[in-house]
Amino acid sequence: MAHPALTLFFPHPHNNHKAKVLWPRSIVVLIGLFIMGRSIVDITIGLLPGVLGYASQIDPSRVIELTNNERLNAGLTIVKQNQELSQAAQAKAADMFAHNYWAHLSPTGTEPWSFITSSGYKYQHAGENLARDFGNPSDIVKAWMASPTHRQNLLDSRYKDIGIAVMDGYLNGVETTLVVQIFGTPQTSVSNIASERVEAQPVLALEPSSPDKLIPTSGISPLDLKKSWSLAFVILVLFALSLDWIFVLRYNIIRITGDTWAHLTYFIGIATILIIIKQGIIL
Repeated sequence: MAHPALTLFFPHPHNNHKAKVLWPRSIVVLIGLFIMGRSIVDITIGLLPGVLGYASQIDPSRVIELTNNERLNAGLTIVKQNQELSQAAQAKAADMFAHNYWAHLSPTGTEPWSFITSSGYKYQHAGENLARDFGNPSDIVKAWMASPTHRQNLLDSRYKDIGIAVMDGYLNGVETTLVVQIFGTPQTSVSNIASERVEAQPVLALEPSSPDKLIPTSGISPLDLKKSWSLAFVILVLFALSLDWIFVLRYNIIRITGDTWAHLTYFIGIATILIIIKQGIIL
């Protein structure tokens, strides 16, 4: 009698020369476990918020530092952190969570520039970058630089000041981390009118309401936990598929049933999961 683990992952006469993990009914079970695992994280957050906490490790000052490094590499002057622009970025992040949207323009018609003027910053030029679901500042700045529109905003020679906000919360029922980056050029005189606006793409937003919440020092990141669970699922399936192909090719195994569609289903599932765990979105 073959060991259960052997028939689970290796083609064997006792499993019709097809690993049980690749059987159609196993697909249903694995997909169910995948969904259940991610759901448990969401339920735990709701029932025991102290067990799983946000820990995105995104330091606003590091985002500014990396931004300035790119500007220096391009032969530009650095931008300086401005408290009023940071307040504007915080207000924009809070507004996106409050009104459940991910865009430069709010559903109520509020433009990014409204948050800047409300903070008291009188600007001549202004721009906004947004991002979400990133785990560290380096990936955020790299994503901006890889996008022509975001890169143009980040390397605009007219900007003198910068504000950053990072905030954790839920959009459309999905936990996420937002980063908002706002650039500005102050008016040179009271008579100047803030008429020229350079609309840039958005980045992740920080939660500015409490300094302790900007960079949590403890807790397990629910986002990282769900990504790890998804990645483990992908690795398991790829391992089983690889062993299956190796045995079939090496020993010229002929099966009674083909079940090719099961392999296709796995590939579609893996592609979907990889999209789910893909880190970061910029706007």
